[in-house]
Amino acid sequence: MPYKYYGGVHPDYAKTAAKTPVRPIAPPKQVVIPMVQHIGAPDHPTVKVGDTVTVGQVIGTNDAPVSAPIHATVSGTVVAVEPRRHMLGDMVMSVVIDNDFKDTPCEDMKPLTGDELEDPEAIIRRIREAGVVGMGGAMFPTAFKIQGAAGKVDTLIINGAECEPYLCGDHRTMLEHPEELLKGIELVRIAHGLDKCYYGIEKNKQDAIDLLTGLDPAKYGVEIVPEAVKYPQGAEKMQVKANTNREVKPGGLPSGVGANVVSTYTAYTVYRACYEGVPSIERVVTVAGDCVSEAQNLLVRFGTPLEHIFAEAGADMDRVERICMGGPMMGICVADPSAGSVKGASGLLLFSRDMNRESETPTCIRCGNCVAHCPMKLEPIYMYMYVNQGDIRKMEEYHVMDCFECGSCSYGCPGRLSLTHTFKVGQAMITAHRAEERAKAEAAKINAAAAAKAQDGGKEARA
Repeated sequence: MPYKYYGGVHPDYAKTAAKTPVRPIAPPKQVVIPMVQHIGAPDHPTVKVGDTVTVGQVIGTNDAPVSAPIHATVSGTVVAVEPRRHMLGDMVMSVVIDNDFKDTPCEDMKPLTGDELEDPEAIIRRIREAGVVGMGGAMFPTAFKIQGAAGKVDTLIINGAECEPYLCGDHRTMLEHPEELLKGIELVRIAHGLDKCYYGIEKNKQDAIDLLTGLDPAKYGVEIVPEAVKYPQGAEKMQVKANTNREVKPGGLPSGVGANVVSTYTAYTVYRACYEGVPSIERVVTVAGDCVSEAQNLLVRFGTPLEHIFAEAGADMDRVERICMGGPMMGICVADPSAGSVKGASGLLLFSRDMNRESETPTCIRCGNCVAHCPMKLEPIYMYMYVNQGDIRKMEEYHVMDCFECGSCSYGCPGRLSLTHTFKVGQAMITAHRAEERAKAEAAKINAAAAAKAQDGGKEARA
């Protein structure tokens, strides 16, 4: 039986795409593949204009531990290696490939052998080579995450909650690739050096729970844990609480309480990398919102221009006021619809003006909903007040940095305060303040050393 956590909300889940099978979309004429598709050091392009590339060929890499290689998602000719607009707004180095529509595969990556499929080091090495990152949205390099857990983690949790409204890619993966998914989870478990792991799945996916349970998950070292349907059940800290009853300390990570959390689609991507020799080049993206006549689950290659995806989905772009990458609770607004898709984009939501819940006169009525809904047991109304006042000391006292921006407080606020966005601003203010304080301390240290050296030189001169 799963454990309960404090707070949370019950939004309209709007998962109409749950019954819609995944449909591969037609590859675009051109892909724009940014070299920033993971947390950590950006990749350096390994190709140049005029090069011919194949599907799955490495086109970007970095030797830094926290990084992941990037692969070509179509075969064809490199026509540009230059900064292009990322879907979140920044200009980032990108590789632009004209598609030759031959889908010529790269032969560099072979399926692992039987012995390698049981070797933790071989699995981790392949996860790194294949460019696998957290596909739940965080995009943290998976190989580094597993290596960082060595000696610290005794519990592995696979996150199958997919608690954000609209999103259904993980659910469809459970239904359409159940055995492959369980094998992928088994590989992640072996890579952690553990005999067993938990797979937490919300009960609104009972068909998937029944299907996976029928495949005897125990033989893969997996225990299915049906979880309560409550947002943000899919947050890492909530998954740890629900499956182990351990609470991650404020500012801490799951590894701090001996747990590691890996998403469903990440595990499936690991399966493809190890069993099929296919690197991370595509993912399921749920396209939904009131500007789409029917919510759909589309198999999209990374670097596909968003405009191409929207055309394939039949979106009414004339009505679109806001495009969201991810879910509506924690998603981020897309800055440029001509940008290429990335590994962390589990959903693309197209909303018209009719869906705007913002208020021109947000007002706190002291109802306490934000406090009741916060799964981190914070006091959002005071955090909101001190961020607006720019009071760094009070922001830190009220643990603004412990907010993981789930949006539960904003969702439940009848006064329509932009709480979550304000906390993002507050966290940036605290981060900048801490960096400034470190710089001042370092400067003071250097100045003190210089003064001491000068004083010693003066003594020697007088002597």
